[in-house]
Amino acid sequence: MKNNNSFENNKTLIDNYLDPQQRQVVTTTEGPLLVFAGAGSGKTRSIIYRTAYLIKELGIPPWRILIVTFTNKAAKELKERLAEHFAIELNSFWVGTFHSICAKILRIEANNVDLGFDSNYSIFDTDDSLSLLRKVYKELGISKSTFPHNKVLSIISRTKNSLISPDDFFEIHEENKTTKLIHSIYTKYQNRLREYNSLDFDDLLMITAKILSENGTIKEKYNLKFDYIMIDEYQDTNYAQFKIVRQLSGIKRNICVVGDDDQAIYSWRGASIKNILNFASDFQNAITIRLEQNYRSTQKILDKANSLISCNSTRHPKALWSNYEEGEEPLLQIYETDKDEAENVILKAEELLNSKDETTVILYRTNAQSRILETACIDYNIPYRIFGSVNFFQRKEIKDIVAYLRILSNPQDGESLLRIINFPPRGIGQVTVNKLIEFASANGISLLQAMRQAQDIDTINSKAIMKINSFIKLVEKWILMAQNVEVTALVEDICESLQLFAYYKDSSDYKDVIRFENINEFLSAVKEYAINYYNDTGDRPQLEGFLQNISLWTNMDKEFDDNNNNRNNKLNLMTLHNAKGLEFDNVLIVGLEEKLLPHQLCINANDEIEEERRLLYVGMTRAKKRLYLSYARYRMSFYGYENTFPSRFIKEVFPEMTYHKPNSISATYQSKRFGNKKSLLKKNNTGKDFYHIGQRVTHNSFGTGTILNVDGNGNNAKLTINFDDHNLKKIMGNYVQILTDK
Repeated sequence: MKNNNSFENNKTLIDNYLDPQQRQVVTTTEGPLLVFAGAGSGKTRSIIYRTAYLIKELGIPPWRILIVTFTNKAAKELKERLAEHFAIELNSFWVGTFHSICAKILRIEANNVDLGFDSNYSIFDTDDSLSLLRKVYKELGISKSTFPHNKVLSIISRTKNSLISPDDFFEIHEENKTTKLIHSIYTKYQNRLREYNSLDFDDLLMITAKILSENGTIKEKYNLKFDYIMIDEYQDTNYAQFKIVRQLSGIKRNICVVGDDDQAIYSWRGASIKNILNFASDFQNAITIRLEQNYRSTQKILDKANSLISCNSTRHPKALWSNYEEGEEPLLQIYETDKDEAENVILKAEELLNSKDETTVILYRTNAQSRILETACIDYNIPYRIFGSVNFFQRKEIKDIVAYLRILSNPQDGESLLRIINFPPRGIGQVTVNKLIEFASANGISLLQAMRQAQDIDTINSKAIMKINSFIKLVEKWILMAQNVEVTALVEDICESLQLFAYYKDSSDYKDVIRFENINEFLSAVKEYAINYYNDTGDRPQLEGFLQNISLWTNMDKEFDDNNNNRNNKLNLMTLHNAKGLEFDNVLIVGLEEKLLPHQLCINANDEIEEERRLLYVGMTRAKKRLYLSYARYRMSFYGYENTFPSRFIKEVFPEMTYHKPNSISATYQSKRFGNKKSLLKKNNTGKDFYHIGQRVTHNSFGTGTILNVDGNGNNAKLTINFDDHNLKKIMGNYVQILTDK
């Protein structure tokens, strides 16, 4: 084995390309090594050079090195750079994600040990697993409405990642009616997988962890096989992955893990920050190296990011620093409404794109926040791309609601009816649907009319007819409502009757949480349309106008996207989670408000608050040159404009609380929205003056203010008022006086 110093003296490979801490990572090869790699600190470069050092200088054969990456893309990049820069032969190189490495081990060992499946096993993706789960439900006679598929699949996934098989299920779960049913689903699901000679993604981890723990021969085989192990993004590993790492590194202990506890943002996927925090106790005599020099951002940006993350208590202390001393101060921008924020931020982003030709991104906490930004982009003809998601009105849950609305406006719309005939699940299966389609076709009538005549179809049983009739009653009610009530009342009744909020809100699946937020944002869009339509026309906003507005908007969006598809200088829109691992010249983070960031589901526990803080930190450290943070004082909801509270993180980023207050571009928008039109509410029977949005009123104690929302009629109305000193109050109408009606 060669001396470490000879490679270190190679100026081309070491001194010219690596800083002192990176060189230490490269040349520290023996024993456990923990590398805290701060954002933009050259983590990937350190891993690549360490690998090259092991092969080129220490003479370690590539097949005796195991490198585990977080994504397939990262594995591909690592191999390409090793081949390009160091001419390393990679044919037998063990590098890949945990899942790909485990799949390789299991294919090898299935020929040597009875694992319950053979080496030609199939790997089920999420869609395959959902399809299998539906079959299991049918076999067990379980309704999806009782136990949503995604929710149960999420429970099974977490159980497997805790290394709990069906036989061990009740060791961690209390035995009751619900857990017994979930256990029966889990058991049959696993049995069916084995019958199909198949594994799902979680099986790859669970079974590998178990055979390494329980089969000493297999464990020793891989302990001897790998002289050196490197794990990237260690802060994002779960319990099963931790157990695999422990078993693989058991004898030689030449294990190097690289990660950043300040960027641990995936606990909702099952990742445990404890793995990286407890590394020194899990692996005795571990050496710790901190990569703190940042090669991405200016020092002014890093100062703000350091100020924020230092407020977390569950972390290893570190502070990023940069040689880029010059640069602009990060700015906090405050807007009156969420529409003001969207318009101003979009125009600022356009200015940066056009004047500097630099990469620019707008980041937000939830997918639902993209709607108002997308609208502003189209209004101002600014090319954009949604990263990691689809445009708002193309999202499944939004298309589902719109399909209901289209049926009410056009009962002949069979495509929309097919989309929602059994959503949410109401027991109208595909066999029944096929019989309805055949009847409609044979009689030259619409699908909806066929459903009205379902009792005339002999092949449909009485139970299915009852479910069809129940659905038709709802549709008939809404068709009548659509002709007589405002679109806001109609949409609210549909969502409540279908229990859409409960359908998604009660799910433990993170994707369902996103869908719940998107539905809330859709309701806000309905409210916004209703107010704007009334102020523009003086007429009641009804369904047909709203559907026309959606159709025009989505068509504009498609044309806009087609026209700008090849433009390179697009504005990027993405969630903070999707931004991890990326970098941009300019970063604009919107919605720094309590219940948005930190998210409303994460404000009751300190560990969740700390993860939300890390999420903002990740967003801030994406910025290379400029960083803008913003929030709105009022945000539109289905119930009108609601007062927001600045995020607790703002004071941590800006302890001095100095900020740039921009000139609003939305004066015309405000006067248009809060014009002198009558209220959306009906005039009361007394003939007295009634209150409406935008009206100026006075109160004996609070002074003058503007009405933001009206709940009720006449003097009994409950008013939400933004007083001129920026205090927001809810007050009964008989306690205020009208100043002017403008």
